[in-house]
Amino acid sequence: MPLPTVDLDDRHFQDIVDQAKTLIPQYCPEWTDHNVSDPGVTLIELFAWMTDLMLYRVNQTPDNMYVRFLELIGVRLEPPRAARAPITFYLSAPQPGAVSIPEHTEVATVRTESSTAITFSTESNFVVRLPELVGAFTRDIGRRSEEQWAEHDLTQIDLPGQRILVFATNPVPGDAFYLAFQSDLSHHVLALVMECDLAGGAGVDPTNPPIAWEAWHGGAERWVRCDVESDTTGGFNKSGEMVLHLPAMTKVTFRDVAAYWLRCRLIDTEDHTSTYQVSPEIDRLRLESRGGTVMARHATTIFNEVLGRSDGTPGQRLRLLHTPVLAREPGREVLMVETSGVPAQPWQEVDDFGDSGPEDLHYTLDGTDGSLALGPALLQPDGTVYRFGAVPPKGSVLRFSRYQFGGGVAGNVPKGVLSVLKSSIPYVARVTNRAPAVGGRDAQSLEDAKLRAPQSLRTRTRAVTADDFETLARQVHGVDRARCLAPGAQPPAAGHPRPGEIQLAILPQIDDSHGYISPDRLTLSAELKQSVESYLNERRLIGTRLDVQPAHFTWVSITAKIRVPERTDPARTADLRRRVETELYRYLSPYVGGPEGTGWPFGRDLHVSELYALLQRIPGVEFVDDLRIAVRDPTSGAAAQPAAPRLVLPPNGLICSDIHHVAKS
Repeated sequence: MPLPTVDLDDRHFQDIVDQAKTLIPQYCPEWTDHNVSDPGVTLIELFAWMTDLMLYRVNQTPDNMYVRFLELIGVRLEPPRAARAPITFYLSAPQPGAVSIPEHTEVATVRTESSTAITFSTESNFVVRLPELVGAFTRDIGRRSEEQWAEHDLTQIDLPGQRILVFATNPVPGDAFYLAFQSDLSHHVLALVMECDLAGGAGVDPTNPPIAWEAWHGGAERWVRCDVESDTTGGFNKSGEMVLHLPAMTKVTFRDVAAYWLRCRLIDTEDHTSTYQVSPEIDRLRLESRGGTVMARHATTIFNEVLGRSDGTPGQRLRLLHTPVLAREPGREVLMVETSGVPAQPWQEVDDFGDSGPEDLHYTLDGTDGSLALGPALLQPDGTVYRFGAVPPKGSVLRFSRYQFGGGVAGNVPKGVLSVLKSSIPYVARVTNRAPAVGGRDAQSLEDAKLRAPQSLRTRTRAVTADDFETLARQVHGVDRARCLAPGAQPPAAGHPRPGEIQLAILPQIDDSHGYISPDRLTLSAELKQSVESYLNERRLIGTRLDVQPAHFTWVSITAKIRVPERTDPARTADLRRRVETELYRYLSPYVGGPEGTGWPFGRDLHVSELYALLQRIPGVEFVDDLRIAVRDPTSGAAAQPAAPRLVLPPNGLICSDIHHVAKS
């Protein structure tokens, strides 16, 4: 049962009136008429009513006291989070040398009469490099037991009249054209300007050629798809250019060439017929860097803000001018203490002064209101005064090297709206965000902190129960959700943890959790896995073994036929189909899906009946004529297989959307 509510004063209106009447003979013996008609009794009842209201407010603990109580147990209101978005910088023209885009370059939305500009700052320096080609190959899978490689002469690639076969003479899915680069072109906008034989692309749909551009990423992902911005060649059907957005690349050695690799791979189509009859040929190829993409977050950067001068006393408090202050970068965003004749000295930010000694250069900073506090001095039981942290010399200048303020849901802007470059950069013509900004969150509410307090009290810094492991794992930066599989009472089955073993399934955070999510974005990186293991190994019980694993994803493809009202125009029908697909991607998502909209629950089965109900609620859909579930393993490349009306998931399993197909019945 819950703890009983304690009233600081349990008296009510009638109790106060009765108590006041009993005191009348003591203080005013000549007052003998105590009836309710007496004017004096009326005044007593009036003041009793006012006192009753005041006691009611006393018994309601104010929010400020709640905040102080939460701070005593180590729970603080979380500051807002800044949204992040990839910002693409396009050059005015290909340059003969490298172009630098400095860190903290600010881009913003267009300011209007009704809304202010939303500013984003880049998180790192970026250099647009020249694409220096060091090798070109064609891989022939063919129908032989061994694949064949053909190397192209680089001196002839940019010469007229020298034709290059992109694929083998008789192309089959799996054939590929490889380009090796000397420099790292991660996140570059690369243009391949080519002259092609007009008959080279015979047999394919120029609007949807069966090719995939991929870059070597390394690790578990290996080859990662490139985003094709435009293809005016129609899949090598005519002269034109292909503009690619490259992902992160890693250097690797293929064919005795150590380089950064890009390939164009011939893929299979659904009908298995739309493919190249003969290999396309390139008469001339020129490579150009058109720009680059760098991550930015919703923040404005402030440099070298002077907070004031030290008065030489402990416990001094100062305040930054701009709030809320976002998470600081250790070592770069710190308090600097400048004393005449002495180089500026950096101080260290700590959560509290509990472990600070008299000589420790420590301070605390509340990101919500921007208040900065230096260590206090407290009187000890033996009569001595102990300082929790050093005190800056009197008269020294207190300066904050750098900080960023901003954040909140206002930064979750749609794609294409960050188009204003607030500072001029040579050779940069325009900017845009080719994906929506995500991750912005307002400051934590007090009600949410109250709900989180029991978890903090229960777990503290120890992982004992399954809930403890999940709660502490979510505190690691980069973890979105976690599911702990602990040993049960029954004998362990295959794949289930044994006594003394803890299995923890991790869902990593991603930038954009809406729509189709490619498998490479859900990979548990080695760095994140190590961070989770290091954090929990310090808190788990001795004798238990921790096994951190990625979540088990079941990729689901839905094929649905919907009935729309008669005489619905084709444009309206197309919009309705897209809305149905959007709703399927939203519901079958490990991040925003499920019945609660907080992500598909771990281990929850999928029923075909709930999908019927989901689509039936969409305005404009009269009924769902047919709906089928298919599952696919994207790592194997096999075709999707039909699933039962009830799709059963393992305890660490999550639903993730594959490609959905919606048609009008």
